[in-house]
Amino acid sequence: MATTINQIKWKDYYRPERRIVARFNRNHGNYCIHDHEFIEIAVITEGTCLHRSVLGDSHPGPGDVFLFRPGAWHGYADVEGLSLYNCGFDAALLGRELNWMLDDPFAGSLLWTIPLAPAQHGMVSLHLDTTGLGRCRRLLDDLCALAKADFSSHFGDHLGLLIQLLSMLGRNVAVKSRPSSAKSHPAVLAALKLIDEAPSESWTLETLAGRVHVEGTYFVRLFHAVVGLPPMAYLTRRRLELATSLLRRNDLAIGDVAARSGWFDANYFSRCFREHFGMTPSRYRIRSLPRHA
Repeated sequence: MATTINQIKWKDYYRPERRIVARFNRNHGNYCIHDHEFIEIAVITEGTCLHRSVLGDSHPGPGDVFLFRPGAWHGYADVEGLSLYNCGFDAALLGRELNWMLDDPFAGSLLWTIPLAPAQHGMVSLHLDTTGLGRCRRLLDDLCALAKADFSSHFGDHLGLLIQLLSMLGRNVAVKSRPSSAKSHPAVLAALKLIDEAPSESWTLETLAGRVHVEGTYFVRLFHAVVGLPPMAYLTRRRLELATSLLRRNDLAIGDVAARSGWFDANYFSRCFREHFGMTPSRYRIRSLPRHA
């Protein structure tokens, strides 16, 4: 059965100037298959449902948590008393305010190593015990309360709560999924900032290594040890996440989407897209567009 994938855009739910947002959804209803142009965390507090996701179907309950990088799809069906928190934040924060978290073996795993592994397709799932869920709810309640505050003057409050939330969730990732304790190098942090801020730029290994002032072979080893992917593979993933947004635009041909995402070869773009998302860009577009009666 074909799955229609709708995309949640930041502007559809949140004010553009806000980069970190949380809200509590009591009595959450069924929700169609969708993905996001931002990073989303969903924390279930009550009830259950049929959770359809890029990793398969499940029936989660209180304490189950999911993190989705852009392009990772999911949806809710057959809900039974479902209540949950949603926390969303701009993916560009990964290359700026959050890139130091690569040095945290738990948060680094949560944000980069696990969701970027090929088998994860951009998604992480974990479970909190009663104590952990209580602390998570307190952090998210504080974030929700900031919705009425001016974001520019309270950005530090938003960021501090998000960092606490990510740190706590990272510590609850399954032991077998935890990465090594490799420490990041300033060159890796600088390269992540460059890629996350402008994934469509015509980066090459040589230009990235040159910008961060490290010899190419050594740069690849440093980057892979920390992120879990070589630098060009990480660039590919970020470009694909960007492409999922551009494919919603009917006025852009597939070749235009490829070019705006950073590819000069549309055929290579299509092969990479199919490898990561299990379908061609054209099929993804068909499933992403609204159906008409």
